[in-house]
Formats: sequence, C-alpha cells, structure tokens
Amino acid sequence: MDSGHSAHFYHRHKLPILAFCILLLLAIFVTVKYEYDLREDVFSRTFEQMQRELDTKESVLKTSLRENISALNFLDSTPPVLAIMRATNDQNIDPVLGTPISAWKDRLAKIFTGFMSTDKDLAQARYIYIADNGKEVVRVDNVNGQVDRIGEEKLQHKGQRDYMQITAQLENGQIYISPINYNRENGRLQKPYTSTYRIAKLVKDAEGKPFAVLILNYYAADLLNKLSSNIADNMSVYLLNAQQQFIYHPKESYRFSFELDDAHYWNEEFSTQQQMAGVDFFDVVNLPEKLYIDKIIEFKNGVQMQPLTLAVSINTDTLLNEIHHKRFRFIGILCLMILVVLMLFIIYQRDINRKIELSFLKEKNSKIIEDSTDAIIMVQPNGVICNANETAKTFFGITEQTTHFDTLFNYNDEDFQGIAQAIKEGQRCSFEAVHISEQSTHYFSITMTPVFDAAKQQYQIAAILRNIDSLKCAQHQLEKLNVTLEEKVKSRTAELEKATEEALAASKAKSEFVANISHEIRTPMNGVLGMLEMLAEEPLSTQQMQYLHYANTSANSLMTLINDILDFSKIEAGKLDLDSHEFDVVSVCSDLITSMAVQGQKKGIEILFDAHAITKRAVMGDSHRLKQILNNLLSNAFKFTHKGHVSLTVKEQLHTDKSLCLSFVVEDTGIGISKENQSKLFEVFTQEDSSTTRHYGGSGLGLSISRKLAQLMGGDIIVESEKGKGSRFCASITVSLSGSLKEQGTITALNNKQVGCAVLYALLGQNIETQLEKTCQPQPSKVSRISDIPENDFNQLDLLIIDHKHPELNNVLSFANRYPDTCVLILGVMASLKQKETLPSNCTVIAKPVTPDELAYKLAVLFNDNNSVIERKNTDTKEIIELDLTSRSVLIVDDNMINIEVSKAILRDSHVHIESASDGLEAIEVLNNSETQFDLILMDCQMPNLNGYDCTKAIRQGKTGEKYQDVVIIAMTASAMAGDREKCLSVGMNDYITKPIKQATLRKKLSMWLKA
Repeated sequence: MDSGHSAHFYHRHKLPILAFCILLLLAIFVTVKYEYDLREDVFSRTFEQMQRELDTKESVLKTSLRENISALNFLDSTPPVLAIMRATNDQNIDPVLGTPISAWKDRLAKIFTGFMSTDKDLAQARYIYIADNGKEVVRVDNVNGQVDRIGEEKLQHKGQRDYMQITAQLENGQIYISPINYNRENGRLQKPYTSTYRIAKLVKDAEGKPFAVLILNYYAADLLNKLSSNIADNMSVYLLNAQQQFIYHPKESYRFSFELDDAHYWNEEFSTQQQMAGVDFFDVVNLPEKLYIDKIIEFKNGVQMQPLTLAVSINTDTLLNEIHHKRFRFIGILCLMILVVLMLFIIYQRDINRKIELSFLKEKNSKIIEDSTDAIIMVQPNGVICNANETAKTFFGITEQTTHFDTLFNYNDEDFQGIAQAIKEGQRCSFEAVHISEQSTHYFSITMTPVFDAAKQQYQIAAILRNIDSLKCAQHQLEKLNVTLEEKVKSRTAELEKATEEALAASKAKSEFVANISHEIRTPMNGVLGMLEMLAEEPLSTQQMQYLHYANTSANSLMTLINDILDFSKIEAGKLDLDSHEFDVVSVCSDLITSMAVQGQKKGIEILFDAHAITKRAVMGDSHRLKQILNNLLSNAFKFTHKGHVSLTVKEQLHTDKSLCLSFVVEDTGIGISKENQSKLFEVFTQEDSSTTRHYGGSGLGLSISRKLAQLMGGDIIVESEKGKGSRFCASITVSLSGSLKEQGTITALNNKQVGCAVLYALLGQNIETQLEKTCQPQPSKVSRISDIPENDFNQLDLLIIDHKHPELNNVLSFANRYPDTCVLILGVMASLKQKETLPSNCTVIAKPVTPDELAYKLAVLFNDNNSVIERKNTDTKEIIELDLTSRSVLIVDDNMINIEVSKAILRDSHVHIESASDGLEAIEVLNNSETQFDLILMDCQMPNLNGYDCTKAIRQGKTGEKYQDVVIIAMTASAMAGDREKCLSVGMNDYITKPIKQATLRKKLSMWLKA
C-alpha cells in the first residue's frame, strides 16, 4: 500500500485507530497490574493452604503421641507396676499383700493384653528391670493382630539399647519418645520391615532409685498414613528425623532409607531458597521447581524426644498453570471488551464517514448538475418547474416556480396526457420531444425519474433533457445507408450461394475422382495380383518361385499404398464407416502379432505379447480397423528395430457398465525418434526426416491414418520416444461390452509344481512368469529363474521352460530322455521339422511370441490335462475351399479382359460353365439370346455404354425376361468408398466383392450362393 492510500485509510479510520492505540496501552497496563495481583494472590493463597495442611498434620502427629503418652501413664499407675518392684526387693513376695511376684507378672501381662486388644497400633508392651542388664520382666507382643505373652525363656536383655540407657537417666515422671525407625529383634532388622517408635517411662523404687522401665512399642504405619491422607492433590508431605533423613517421602524408596545404608537427606532435594516465605514469585526465570514450608515437632514439659521435622511442598508448575489459565481468561475477556469498544468506534466512524460522503456527494452532484451540458430540471407534481440547472435556464429561458414543464415542447394530445399522468403519479418514463424556437427546431431525449423523500413519499420529478440533434441527423443518414447496404447484402448473398454450390460441386468431383481413381487403380491390380496368385499354383523352378515372390511382394506393397491413400481419402471425405461386430480382443491381437512375428525373427529380435490385464475378452467393435492400426504400429516397430525386442501389451483403462477403453502399447528398442520430430509424426506424407524415407521407405501415411482411425473409434495414439533408445506408441479405442463371456484358458496341472525358467532375455523371462501366473490356477509352488542347468537340478523340476537360443539346449534334451517325469517346453521354432519330430515325448515346442491361449494349450497337452485343453485355430495351413459347380453356369460382365481371365482361372477347377460380356448392353444381349441358363452373374460396376448399376436395374425390371429377374448378381468393383456396398445392394445386387479379388473370397461367395 503506497503513502497516498495509507493517508486515505488513516483519514477514513482515524477515530478507531486512535481508540485502538489508547485501548492497547490501557490493556497493557491493566494486564501488568493484573499479573502482579494474580501472582501475589495465587502465592499467598497457596502459602495459606500449605500452612493449613502443615498445621493439620502437626496436630495429627502430636495428638497421636499425646494419646500414646496417656496410655503409658495409665499403665504406670496400675498396681502390678509397684507390686512387682516390692516383691522383687523382698524375696519375690509382695510384703504388702503377700502375693508372689509371678501373680503380679500375670496380672500385668493381662493388663497389657487387654490394652492391646483395644489399641491395634500398640505393637509391644514391656516391663524391664534396670538391673540384670535390662532383663525383660513382662513382655506382650501384638503380631498381625495376634496378642501373645512371651515366655520366661524367651525374654531378652535390653540394657545396651539406646532407649533403655536414655530412659534410665530420666527424672521422675518424665517420658521418653524414641525416634521412628524399623524394629529390631536380637539386634537385627525385623522382616518384613516394620516401622515403630517407643514410649518409655522410668519406674523408681521407694528410695528414688531407678528400678525398671515401662515401654510401649507402637506401629508407625498408621501414624504415617494419617500424615499422607487427605493431602491436596497438588501438594506433598514429608517427615524427617533429627538427622534430616526421610521417615516419610512421596517416593516409597526414600522412606527409612537410612535404615538400609542408603540414606537420603532433605538438603539433597530442597534448599533454603525454596522456602515459600522467601521466594520472589515475580522472578519467573529463577523460580525453583518446588516450594515448601516446614515446622519442627517436639514436646516440652517432661517429654524427651529427638525433634521431628514436618514439611509440605508444592510443584511450581501447578501455581504457574493456575496463573496461566487465569491470565489467558483475563486476556480473552479484555480482548473481547476491546473488540466490542473498537466495533462501536468503527460503527461511529462509519456513520461520520457516511455523513461526510453524503455531504461530498451532494456537493459533487450539485456541481455535476450545474456544469452538465444536458438540461436538468426538477418538476413538482403539479407540473411547475421548481429547480433547473444553468443549461436549462439558458436554453429554455426557464423561470423557477413559474414555468410549466408542458410548455417547453410540442406534443400531440396523446403524448401530452401521458406525460402529465407520469408527472402526477411519479412514474419513470423516457420519450423524445421537439422544441421549436424562433430560429430553429431541436430534438430532445427526455428521461423522467421520481425522487422520493426519506419517508418514501413522492417529492419531485427529475427530468434530464439531452439534445439529440446530431443523433437525428446521423439517423437520417443511416436510413439512407441501409438502403444501399441491403442491395449489397443481396448481391453478396448471391455470390456466397454461388461459391457454396461451386464448393459442393468440387467436393462431389473430388469424391467422384477418388471413386474413379480407386476403380482405375484396383482394376489392373486385380489382374496383376490374380494372375500372380494363379501362377503360384503352377509348377515352377526355384528361380521362378523367387521371381514370383519378388513380384508378389511388390504388388502387395503397391496395394497397401493404394489402400492407405484411399483410406485417407475416405476419412477426409467423411465416408469411412466402422463395422461393429463381436470379437475376442486377445485372439485378434495374438493372431496379428503371431502372423507378423517373422519380420522380427529374421532380425533375431525378441517378440513379446502381454494380455494378462484383460478381464473382458469378448467386446463389440471394428476388429478389422483395430488390426489395421496395430499392423501399422507393429510394422514400423519391426522396420526400425535391429536388436532388442518388440512388444505388444493390451490393457483395460476405463471400465463402465456398457463400455470399455482398451489400450494397445507397442514398444521397441529401435532407433527412436527425437523430441523435435515427434510432433510431426502424424502429419500426412511425413516421416521423421528425409533420410528415414531413403533408408527404410514408406509413404508417411500409415501413422496419420492410424491416429484418425483410433479417434474415430473413440481413442487416440500418443508416442513417447528417445533418439537411439526406442519408441513407445500407445493406441487407445473405446469398445462396447459383449453379452457373451469368454474366459482366459487356464490349467490346473501345475498345482504345487516346481518350474524352472532358463531364458537369456530378461524381459522374455518376466513375460513367461506373468503368463504362468495368469494361466495356471492354482499356481505353481515356485517359478525359479536359472542360467546353468546341471543334471541334478533338472531332475528336481516338474517343468523346464527353455529358450531355443540357450547354449545348454542339447544337454537339456539329453536329460529329458533320461528323466521322463520332467517336462520341457521349448520357446521358439526348432531348426527343422525333422529335429522337432525327434524330440523326446516329454518335450514340446511353442512358437514365439508366446500367447496366453497357445501357452495354456501346450501346457495342457504336455501334462495330459484333458480337462484344460482348449480349442485353437490352425494357422499353419492355407485355407482351401473345394468347389464343384459342374451343373452351374456363370456370366462374367467386365470391360477388362484380364479381370475376366483372372476370374476364369480362379474357377477353372470348379468345372463351372463360364461366359463373359464386355459391358452392360452385351450382358443383356447374352441373357436374352444365349441358350445357357445362367445361375449367377459376376457384375463389374463401372463399364462403358451401360454400367453395372443400370444393367442390374434393367435385369430386375424384366428386360432380360422373368427367368432372370431373381438371378444372383454379385458386384465385382474396384470402388472402395463408403456407400458403395449400399449402392450396389440398393439397385438389386445380392452381394459385393472388392477388387483385387482374392481366390478364397470369390470361391466362398460362389459356394454360399450356388450351394445354398
């Protein structure tokens, strides 16, 4: 945004921008203040909460200890305590009551037992002499809720224990509370570990000397549980002994660790800087991970104990998270408030801007109206002009509040009433009017629009009057020009009609020329090819057969060129029709590449065929045109490839309920095509460069025709190639799905068989493995690629597939003789039929390229899988049609004697009677005058005097008699354009043969019509 736009934006939004800046400053100040107060509040509340927890835990601890002291004092006041002392000092007999000491011991034990039954935390009660090295007098233990008195023989001497020595030094009436630790028996830690503490009191005799110690052992577990229970989730409680070692810690491994020689101390986890009271809660960087408060626990007034430390801690993250949540909530509310206030300022600013803009527009419109070259006036509903701009006042001499609008122009009565009604009702209207002044007449275009006030009530009528004198002048000139233009249009239309007729005539002439040239070329070619075909059946020498082969090849090449030119002409003329019929796409492609494979095999290249991706074999389409496309692509691939391979891959692309898009990929490793020449491949009469034509030949029509055929069939052809690395042509067509189903032939004989593949060419090996996977159901257990074939490995295989080029083929054949259980499938034609016949019975040959149906057939035969043997076409023998027409007569009508002789030569062994005529008139004469009864007429279409079409009409009309009105007439024509067949049938012909005539075709037709 440039400075001008920035200034304009600031001017229009000045108030919201200033308000936003002020609010932002206030928000920062309020946020800082809130942060300070929030931290102070959170830390103070947390401190108070921790202090309450600490006081509560202190109260729990002291209350429990006081209850223990009270229990000890109660036991000290019981009679047995003093009675045992008296009896001990007087030969074990109480001098006061005369009771033996054993009775008092029993009584004291019962008191201990009763006391323990009411206090489950009391672990042990003992009465111990000071003398005799602290000999236990009475001892009662509480172990797992079972209260037992310890027998005399098990009583121990405790004089060396610290609690005995400390208690013996107490003043009269004082209590000793021992540290909390694990209990020991006979100087060793009791297992499982049991935490205890002791409450002890000194018993003195009458002389005030220490006599005995009264000791109560308490389980510390319940006391510690009271400390850790009901603690807030975010806090932790700790209990330390006088050495600042952990008695209780949240981590269980830290508790009483000093008893296990792995002491953990308070200062290892906390320092004085972490005390809650001394922490600067605004120092975010140096804020410790945990904060704590602690208190020393001790008793005074006659209770001697080592002080305990009770502490409560809290994680700083807990406090910071609370501060974080409250801060974000505050900031969210603050932002919302700022947004609301800002929106109010924006609305207010918009209102101000709108008022400014309205004022500006009002001033601007007033300026525009005053400076306008159009006359603009305001008319009241009564027709009086209340306001007018300077142009209107100057031109019409208007006086505001006086001049009536209807006095400015001349109207007829109908227009006057309409305009007055529009002014009165405030209707929008546009019209033209004439103003006649003293000097001249002026034309005006008037537009009237009602102007309403804020309450949508009519206020005034705004009228804009535009002088259209120049427009009217131009209109008159245009009318004059229109008359001239109409005459020119009529003349031009006549010229276009004439040009159209000439173009149609030229198109018709072109079609007729193509039809005539087709006839003129095919007619002599019929003679050439026919005679060559008949000559091939004669006994010839080897040299003559070679000459005949050269002549036949040249004639067929010429015929291919002629067909390409005619196909191109048909496509250009839009007369190429597609013949949709059902066919097996896999069989069509298999037959085609098999028949063309010899072109590549002569060069020693590999030919591959892959149709494993096809799931719908039976389709509806034009198989002949498909073969024409593939024939051209494969011929080019064979022509330009000298080593490597040529492959044809058939795939399904798009699949719907009714249609299917098929792709046919022809890939080779030939000379390739440069990037700059790929774009012109499909141009007519064009090859990659002139050297290609000189070296390889060709007309440059094939690819152009193939692409146009593919496009007619709903697809296209694309090319990918790199110079010197080969080419990849992908042809696609769209076909319809057939109602009949044809599945891929499969065999089951290879189930769980071991198969070896000895193929030198890697792509051929991949192709074989893919076809095995598709053909064999279920599949072999393993297909392994092998290079060397030792005898041991051969014996372990069920099937070996080997290329006829493999150097170990002869060894394999010798192995096959010795191991008849291993079958061998040889890829490629053997050197001679004789060698093929000498193969072992477990060997067979399959010709390359390997097709799915042929592979399934060969494997089924090889493994005697009769259930899987499929029918296959025999393409090795030439089709021969035996024909015996001894009692039949045929009339051949043709203006070319060579063609007549060709037809006679084709039919000479059928014993048919043949007569001929050179044109239609002669044919009618022969039919009328000949004594022969003709069964069939072979009719050429284009002949002098009377052509075949008119001749056929004459025959059908009875001009040769009723006996020939239904005679079979077969057209023999060199015409190859679309519609020729229909034309022949429409005039009454029964069938249609295209020249040059093939021997098999003619014999089939005669067999069908004369033996039907």
